Amino acid sequence: MVSTTYLDAMRATARRAGNERGIRFYSDETTSVRWGYAELDERARARAAALTDLGYGPGDVAVLAFDPGMGFIESVWAAIYAGMTIAPVPVTAGRNIEAVAARLAAITADAGSRLVLTESSVRAVVDAAEMPGVEIRLLEGPDLSLVDAWVPPRIDGDSVVLLQYTSGSTGAPKGVTVTHANLVANEEAIAAAVVDDENSVWVGWLPHYHDMGLIGLLLRPIYGGADAVLTSPSRFLRRPLFWLRLITRHRGTFTVAPDFAYRLCTQVVTDEQLAELDLSSLTHVVTGAEPIKVDTTRDFSARFAAAGFDSRAFIPAYGMAETTLIISAAAGDGIHSISADAGALESGDLLPAVDARSVDLVLCGPPVPGSTVAVVDPVSHEWQPDGRVGEIWVHGPSVARGYWNRPLETAETFGVRIVGDDLPYLRTGDLGAIVDGQIVITGRQKDLIISHGRNIYPQDVEATASREVGTDPGCLSAAFALEGQASEVGIAVEVDPRTLSSADLPAMSTDVRRAIARDFGLPSIGIALVRKGLLPRTTSGKIQRGRVRAALLTGEITVAHTDGLTIDRRDDVDAPVG
Repeated sequence: MVSTTYLDAMRATARRAGNERGIRFYSDETTSVRWGYAELDERARARAAALTDLGYGPGDVAVLAFDPGMGFIESVWAAIYAGMTIAPVPVTAGRNIEAVAARLAAITADAGSRLVLTESSVRAVVDAAEMPGVEIRLLEGPDLSLVDAWVPPRIDGDSVVLLQYTSGSTGAPKGVTVTHANLVANEEAIAAAVVDDENSVWVGWLPHYHDMGLIGLLLRPIYGGADAVLTSPSRFLRRPLFWLRLITRHRGTFTVAPDFAYRLCTQVVTDEQLAELDLSSLTHVVTGAEPIKVDTTRDFSARFAAAGFDSRAFIPAYGMAETTLIISAAAGDGIHSISADAGALESGDLLPAVDARSVDLVLCGPPVPGSTVAVVDPVSHEWQPDGRVGEIWVHGPSVARGYWNRPLETAETFGVRIVGDDLPYLRTGDLGAIVDGQIVITGRQKDLIISHGRNIYPQDVEATASREVGTDPGCLSAAFALEGQASEVGIAVEVDPRTLSSADLPAMSTDVRRAIARDFGLPSIGIALVRKGLLPRTTSGKIQRGRVRAALLTGEITVAHTDGLTIDRRDDVDAPVG
C-alpha cells in the first residue's frame, strides 16, 4: 500500500524493519554511529513532542543547519514527525564563514522560518548569521520520557515537507516547494525505475542538502526500509578510496554519485589499493547530477573490473529539484550512448555521425512511471518529433508545487502548456531529444552559444579546452557568449599551479584557441586562464557559466593569463599562477 505522506512511510519502515535495518554514518574511516529505524522512530517522537510543546508544527519551516552526520539525520526525522517543513542549508564554512552565514540568513528569511535547528560544530556560522527573531536550538540528547506524548500531526499529501534550496547552474537560490505527495510519488518512481528492496544496502557520501544526496541517498533507503551506510563529501574528497572501501566492507548494492567521482576514483586508486577491493556486490550504480561522460563510465568499468565491478550496474539518471528528484533512469544494462553528428546537432537535429565530427551523448532512460516528458520548441511551445532537439518539459505527480514565495517565477516555469495539450508542464530549461524512447540531454538553454545560426554547446567547447590543457578532475572551465567584445566567445579555464608556471600560460592559451577554432569553427575566442578553484560553482559543484562571465569581465576573478578579452582589472598585471 502506498503511503499518503512521507511520515506514514517512515513509521511503516520503523514498524517493519525494527532495529534490524537502519542508518550508519562514518565520521572517519574507523568511527561510525548506527541507529536502527525503530530507535530513530522513538527518538523522533520524543523530539517532535518537544518541538510541539515549543509551539512548532504544521505550517512552520525548520531550517536545518548541520554538518553531515547523525545530527542532521535525526533532525530530519524530528521535524517531519512534528509536521514541519524542512529546509536543509549547507553550513560547512571552511575559510569563508561570512559568505556561508549570509546564505543561511537569506534562506531563513526567504523561508519565513522562525526556527533553526543546529549543532555545536557549526555554531560559529549560525552565530554570524543575522537572523533577528529566529530561535536557534542546538540538537541535544532527546528526552525519551516524551515519546508517548507525541501526537501525529494533522498533515496530508498536500502539506509541504521540503523546501529544496538550490543555487542552480544559471540563477539565484530558490526554494523548490515539495509536498508529501510529491516526495512519495518520486520515491515510488525511484523504486519502479531501479527496483530496490529492503535487502538493499545503500552506500554513499553525497551532500545532505542537495536533492540527489537528500532524496536519492538518505530518504530513499528510509522509504524502502533498507540499510544505509553514509559518510561526508569532505571524507570522500580527502580519500576517494574510502567510498569504495565502505562498499567492500558493507557489501553495498546501491551507490549514487556524479560523473566526477567515478573519474576521480579511476585516476587515484593504485594497483595495490585495487587489490583490496571487492565491488562485486554492486548491482545499481547511479550516475547523475551533472553531465554523464561515456569515457568516465567506460574507464571506471575497465579499471575496477579486477575488483569484480560489473559495468551493467551503471544507471544513467536525469532529474532535478523541480521534479523532486528523478525524471528518467535506465537500469539493468549499463551505459548506452549515441555518437551524434556535431554539425547536425548545431542545427537542432540529433543524428548518428557518419564520417563527421561527433559528440557522444548518453541515453538517460525512459521517463519514470507516472511522468510524461515532452520535447518542445521553447518559442512556439509546439511538440518536437523524436530526434529533434527542444526544451525538455515534464508533467507528473513528482513535479513540485513551485518556487516558495515566488509567484512570478513559478508562473514562468510551472504549469505551462503545450499547443494542443491542456496538461500543465514544468519547463526544465534543459535541451534534449527523444531517441528510441529515451531522453538524451544536450545542454542548458540559457547557456547555449549561438554563432551564425549554429547552436554551440558550451560543455563541448569546455571539453576541447580541458583535453588541450590536460587538467585534473578538480579543474573546471566555462564557455560563454560575449557581447561588446572583440571576441565572439569567451572561455575561462582553471589550471593547477602545482604543475604549471606563468611562463607556460601564453603557449597554453594559443593551443586552446587553435583547438577550439579547429573543432567548432570559432576563430574569435577570448581566453582567460585562472587558478584552480576560482570559478563559481553551485552547491553541488556544477559550473555557473553566467556568474563566471560576469565575475570575469568585472575583474572579480583574479586572472593568471588572458588573451582576447577586455577585463575591468583590479590590478594592472596578470596574477601569477603559482
